[in-house]
Amino acid sequence: MWLKFLLGACFVLSLLGALVLELGPPRADAGSRGDIRDVSDKIDRGQDARSLRLLTWNIGNGELEAETRAHAEDLLAVAGVIMDNDADAVALQELTGEDQLKLLLTHLKNHYRGYVCSRGKGDRVEAVLVRDRSDGSERGDRSDRSLRFSDVPAGDRFAAAATFRLHQDVPEIVFISAHADAFSASRRRTFAADVVDWARSRTKNELAFVAGDFNFEVSTRNKTNLFTDDAKHDSESYAYLLKYFRDLGLDAGETSINDRRIDYVFGPGETVSLRRAEVLRGVAVGRMDHLPLLVEVALWSL
Repeated sequence: MWLKFLLGACFVLSLLGALVLELGPPRADAGSRGDIRDVSDKIDRGQDARSLRLLTWNIGNGELEAETRAHAEDLLAVAGVIMDNDADAVALQELTGEDQLKLLLTHLKNHYRGYVCSRGKGDRVEAVLVRDRSDGSERGDRSDRSLRFSDVPAGDRFAAAATFRLHQDVPEIVFISAHADAFSASRRRTFAADVVDWARSRTKNELAFVAGDFNFEVSTRNKTNLFTDDAKHDSESYAYLLKYFRDLGLDAGETSINDRRIDYVFGPGETVSLRRAEVLRGVAVGRMDHLPLLVEVALWSL
């Protein structure tokens, strides 16, 4: 009989011991310490981060259209996409000129300031827009007094650049709207190199982002879609960009109606954190043959 009592007592003591261990503090092994530290660091850093939303969109039309540049009647819809996605800065390609920019800014209710680059040898221009923060809105603090625009000479073309400060406690931002030649890979190579070199020469303390339609053919997954005359040039152009920038939209998907990923947002590789990269589907109107690419990054405070 006493043996049964002894076994029962041992069983009860083992249950009590397990309960005490369960209620006690968790074991601080190496894995759990690392997880807790990582989460804590992310929370702390997140509190010091500023969100920057960049959108790029070639708003031109398909080759079968009589007018392949942007259509004035489509600009109201373009303005709606920009405002719906709360973009801080926008790169647009294939506008006809200054008049379309002014019309677009009107549709944006003058919440943005904009610039179109010089025409060069082409018949279309690129535009860059930056949210106007001079009213002290919640996403700014009158910091766009430093906003300035400039041309970026690249081959026989130009790109449009904006330099602005999102907030006083983050570095200045240089944002470039670019459009490389659609049919010559060698001209794309010259264009891309000139844009990169211009950005590097002017961004000692700034954060540089390059966005636009580069028409690169760096994937031969579907060779029937290749528009290039020399894929080797495009691979080298893309590699040159990646030498200094990160392809922020790498996993967002195709950006044109014929399943090509030819629109990009390139940005700093280590000083920003990618929060979101998305191709906005279902927003193109008329005969547009591109889709907008939206990228959101976190900027760390100075």
